[in-house]
Amino acid sequence: MSWANKRRRTVQKLVTFTPDEWERVNSLHKKVNKYTTRYRSFTVFARKMLTDGEIRVTEIRPLTDPEPLAREIGRIGVNVNQIAHWANANEHITAEQVAELRASFDRIERLLGDLFANKRTAGKDV
Repeated sequence: MSWANKRRRTVQKLVTFTPDEWERVNSLHKKVNKYTTRYRSFTVFARKMLTDGEIRVTEIRPLTDPEPLAREIGRIGVNVNQIAHWANANEHITAEQVAELRASFDRIERLLGDLFANKRTAGKDV
């Protein structure tokens, strides 16, 4: 059985570079990997560049400092853990406690939504 029978991509090509060319290609591959893990494999990166001629990477940057938000989410998480611990220990949870949990999760969703809504920067051409 041949190598190609086990693969979806059955055409294999060898590409050679001068040291200068390789430095440029390798530098570009590393630069792309600063923004995404999608092209971590050089094979995936090279296939994308050769078939599409470009790679577009969109970077997400929050416009606000995430630290206060992270602290608030941490506090909410502590509350949720306390309620869960109490419910497990007593094998009972009230409707008020369920409502409090739901409100906490809704608050987390709102905070994260506010953080990332409309915060995407224009696509970076790498």
